[in-house]
Formats: sequence, structure tokens, C-alpha cells
Amino acid sequence: MLFPRTGMASAGISLMVLAGTSTASAQPVQPGQEPVITVNGQDFATWQEYTSSAAFQDAGLRCGSRLTAPRAEILQSDCSFTITNIKPEYDPIALYQIPVVVHVIENTSGQGQISDALVQSQIDILNEDFRAMPGTNGANGTDTMIEFYLATEDPNGNPTNGITRSVNNTWFNDGGSYWNTLAWDTNRYLNIYTNSASGALGYVPNLPQGGIVGSNSDRVVVLWSSFGLNGPIGPPFDKGRTTTHEVGHYLGLDHTFSGGCAGGNCYTTGDLICDTNDESFPTFGCPGNKVSCGNSDPVDNYMDYSDDLCMEMFTPEQTNRMRCTLESWRTELACSPGSIATRFGGGSNYDTVYSAVNPYIGGNLTATVNVGLTPYNNALLLCYLAPASLDIGLGRTLLVDPSSLRVLQLIAAGPVAQWNLPVPNIPVFCGVTLYTQAYLFGGQPNYGLTNAQDWTFGYAP
Repeated sequence: MLFPRTGMASAGISLMVLAGTSTASAQPVQPGQEPVITVNGQDFATWQEYTSSAAFQDAGLRCGSRLTAPRAEILQSDCSFTITNIKPEYDPIALYQIPVVVHVIENTSGQGQISDALVQSQIDILNEDFRAMPGTNGANGTDTMIEFYLATEDPNGNPTNGITRSVNNTWFNDGGSYWNTLAWDTNRYLNIYTNSASGALGYVPNLPQGGIVGSNSDRVVVLWSSFGLNGPIGPPFDKGRTTTHEVGHYLGLDHTFSGGCAGGNCYTTGDLICDTNDESFPTFGCPGNKVSCGNSDPVDNYMDYSDDLCMEMFTPEQTNRMRCTLESWRTELACSPGSIATRFGGGSNYDTVYSAVNPYIGGNLTATVNVGLTPYNNALLLCYLAPASLDIGLGRTLLVDPSSLRVLQLIAAGPVAQWNLPVPNIPVFCGVTLYTQAYLFGGQPNYGLTNAQDWTFGYAP
């Protein structure tokens, strides 16, 4: 939990007395039974006893994010510690794809074991929430155009499934500076650790605006039992929304209740966001309509403390700030080595579009259409910011989405149509994907479509 900008703050975990907190105490752990968690010397036999106890709720351990650096203005930007400037250049147009490494830490008794499938389920939930996918809990939110995937290549260029595993009692108890041993390049990977999380459901050490970016300690920590879909912790914190909440911090968002009923300029007070109403204290449970500062509280926002099933949205301005954070503070995060993926729609689409060189920042990309393999003699190369797979009849499949922004439209004549495209040497292009397909014409009464190539711009390895 991040310290509020105004009011009480102290070293370590912030303590806040919440309205309606439970006074339930832990039931005795039976002889020979290992507690599921021990917090401040108190053992808990089940997760439900812990999450309904005063030790959990009164201490604000829904999120235990802590500040480890002063709120200094290290970099003047549109998304600093003290201000948000909403600008159209941070709107969700281009897709950012962020590689993730999950460091699973368990103790010698086997606590902390998480399957590969459960790890993948958490990545799926992040994408449901950040992409506001239809039919999911996050469908009512804003599509941030930020995606996450388990890394396929480690910092040394070796193949990986994006998961590391360690058995260490000290690390499992969130001690021992494990990040100095385990961290992958924090500029290029989102490092998530699962362990006891110091008794919280999750935390980050600091917002990126606090100067943590690039250090080994830059990380997201999640209680292992609340990680993934239907995690062992059980309801109401078993749907993966703790990780969504903490990744929101990792991308520069504060709690919706930060500063309480701050008033004044909502871009410089509270959570620095205007389309999240002020609220005087966090929300526990799923109360429906809760009012604390004269307007309905954002109880369904991922940055409140509500139950997992109650959380369903980031707002447009939260989205703008997170994308500003990527472009201003985490400029290398959505950037991996440049890559090209070929998609083929089948039917009468011609498999003729190709490029032999990956699109590197500051380099050149040569796109080619072998028109000679078709009954046409001209090619129009179209580049959009969204993919599609739409059957448009006569065996043709449209593999780009013409309703999205068209970035390039280039014409060349056959038999080999070729374009040399310089890639700008600016960080904002890193991680951007263009979806390309050629339209073939000339020499026939009809037209043809080709396969697609999806170009993701990145650094040269």
C-alpha cells in the first residue's frame, strides 16, 4: 500500500484503520499442522481466517506497497509523482507488449509451489484486465493496448518459458534481498516474484517515478496463494486481481483512495487522476454503491481494495497515465529484439509477402512482395495498427484491421515489389507492432490479397 500524499505515514508498512474491519482472530493451529501463513508471530490455519482477521484488514495488507525512495522529481514528465497531464499522444493506439518473468519461490516444506498452468492463468488474467476483453471480468474497462507475455528468451538470449523456480526459506519469507540474485534485466522484463509477500497479498517497492527503474529491486511481489486463477487462498482474493492491482502500481498508478477527499486540482492531488472519484478510505468487499466524498466511490476500479470479482476496470485517464509511464519512465520495457511473424489466411490469399531482416530501432526494414508468383503486376502494401482475420468471400481473408489507424500505404510494381523502410531511432517505437498485408491488382479484372506479416519493432540483439 502506498503512503497517502497527505496524512499519516511511517517507515515500513503503512497502518490505516478501516471502517468495518473484522475483529476475527485466528483459530489455533493444531499440533503437527503447518500454518498457511505467519504474520508478526501470529499463525493462521487457513487463508480465510487470515484475510478476515484484524491482522490483515486493519494493517491494510490487501496491498502492502511501500516507498523506499523520496517522492523527488527525478524527471519532469507528463506523469510524475505530483502531476498527470492527459495528452492524446498517450492514448491507446499502438500496442505495447511486455515480457514477463515469474520467479516462483517456495520453502523447504513445499509451501509456495505454483504450477506452470497457474502462472499462465495469471498472464491471461492480466491481458483480460488490461485489454478489457469481451466476455471477461474486465470487459467494462478501458482497453489500455498493453499486453503481457511470458518471456521466450532470457537476458543471455537462451530459450525460456519465462518461469524460474527457487527453494529458499529466507527468500520465501520475503527476506535476503533475493532480487539481487534472481532479477532479470529490470529495464527489459517485468519481474514478478511469488512468495509470502511479507504478509500482504502483494506490493511494489515504489512507483517507477520514484527512481527504482533499472535497479534489481524493481519488481512486483505477490502472495503465492493469491496468484493466478482460483489460487489456493480461495475467495474473495483468488481471481488474480491482486497482480493486476500491483502491475497498475508498477505502471505508475496510485490507489484511488490516495489523499482521501483531497479536493482541489484532481491532476495534482489524490491519485492524480480526474476520472476516478475521490474516496476517503479503501473499499473492502463488493458494496455496490459506496459514497464517501460526495460522489460514488470507484469500488470497481483495479486500484481500490475491493474483492477480486468486484474489480473490473481501468479508466481512460489511468490508461493515459500508464502509457505515459511506459514512454517516459519504462522506455525499454515494451522493447525486445525486433521480430516478424507471418500469418496466412488460407483460401486464395497469396503467400508472397516477406522480409528477411527484423525491424530494429534505427535500422532499415526491406519489405518484399513476389508479385511474379501471382497473376497480378502491382502491389499496394498496407500497414495498420491492429490485426484482423476476416473472411470477405471468394476465399480471401483480410488479415489487417482497416478500422484501426493506417500507418503506411506504399505502391510498387512487380514482378518483385520492394520497399526500404527506415525505422526511426526513437524509444517510443520500441514494442510497437505494425500489421501488414498487400493488395494485388493490375492485369486481372479482380484483385488479390496476400499473407500478412506482423512487424514488432525492437532493439538489435
